[in-house]
Amino acid sequence: MNVQTRNDKAKQFILDQLSTVAQLNESDFEDLPDFQRIKSITQDLIYVKAMGFRGIVATALTGKFLDDNYDYLNDFYKCNPRSIFENGIFYAFQEMKIPCGKSDPLNVAKNNNVLDENWAKGRRPQKTAMAAVDLLRIISSEDDDAIRQKTVNYFFFRLLSYSRECGSVVIHTINEIFLSNQIVASKLINFTLNYPESGTIPQFVISRILSSLYNQSSINVIGGDESVFGTNTTSKKPADIWLENEGVILNLYEITVKKIDYKRLDDSIQSLADTDSLEKPIIFICRLPDDINTLDGYQEGVLTYKNKSFNFVDISEFIKSTIALLSLLQIELLLSEIKEFVGSYLRPIKTKNGWNEIFAI
Repeated sequence: MNVQTRNDKAKQFILDQLSTVAQLNESDFEDLPDFQRIKSITQDLIYVKAMGFRGIVATALTGKFLDDNYDYLNDFYKCNPRSIFENGIFYAFQEMKIPCGKSDPLNVAKNNNVLDENWAKGRRPQKTAMAAVDLLRIISSEDDDAIRQKTVNYFFFRLLSYSRECGSVVIHTINEIFLSNQIVASKLINFTLNYPESGTIPQFVISRILSSLYNQSSINVIGGDESVFGTNTTSKKPADIWLENEGVILNLYEITVKKIDYKRLDDSIQSLADTDSLEKPIIFICRLPDDINTLDGYQEGVLTYKNKSFNFVDISEFIKSTIALLSLLQIELLLSEIKEFVGSYLRPIKTKNGWNEIFAI
């Protein structure tokens, strides 16, 4: 079959599986052999913020549906996982509001064909990676067709249940009393640092603040809505976020709340070189001094490394200063945008609960 037909069949397979389990209850699966173990495995696999491992399982099962000879445990890439996930499964997940990213399984498979303990050992969280391996092994080794299909159904049942739980969390409307700019700044700092969601939240918050700051100018803020799971090197981006005026890059920003080491600086230099941006100013917005205490030569906000000057700004101070420049209306719109982002089905329950706790009515 041609590629388009194959991708369409992949999407339909996922939609069919999710539709099949939509009316079922947990009790419908309790007669599965070793049900409690399977329940524990799917809990470790699905009820986590790392979306790639459940993407691995969904892709493996879809590949098996498309080709019964496909051996997902020993030759994972044979099913062309990028194509069937990005152009098939992803759209089915979107339609059914299953939290996912555009390239989930590829972000954790890392070109490994064999899914086993050795592969899981290098992944984070390892427990979740191993859960993917364990579930696929259980399905692969089951001789009884009915039990095997019921185990597959249970995976999709738990996936749909998780999605419904994520969607059931109501995001609090922000009380007007919080609209004093430095109270807003304080709460955004608290939310950003305590619920970073692997960097997704800091990157989005900073991009929205910059967009608010420049929304009446000719300067555009680029890159803030990109996935943090694709590196700048692989995605051919000069930085996480950057400013442009009439197509000309101005400042570049790297946003992180993790340790910055020399490897991160090397990656940044590579991204700048790949995008002809080496001469552009680059600013790391991070936690100072915590995130840079392994770097030598830092002085007064600047570190020169391999003839490139890297600027560093504390993320808390950045948020306080930029929020102070916004009007009341801009702050209202900013909070509305962030609230909508947090309320998306893509955001984990922990992130939503964190928002509600910090911005409690």
